[in-house]
Amino acid sequence: MVTITNRIDPELKKSLDRYCEEHGLKAQAVVQEAIAQWLEDAEDLELIEQRRQGPWVDWEEVRDDL
Repeated sequence: MVTITNRIDPELKKSLDRYCEEHGLKAQAVVQEAIAQWLEDAEDLELIEQRRQGPWVDWEEVRDDL
């Protein structure tokens, strides 16, 4: 494990602390999971954007491969 240091809004920190307290979680685990999920979503978005640019395949070709 490594340590990162970042500043966040005080209200966001209060919300994080409250959530962790209510659910019996550690802030470190919540932040780590949130970052991992954000990165996965960002990669998915990049893939979606690439696929939107084409090349496109005709439905008939796709259907024949099913």
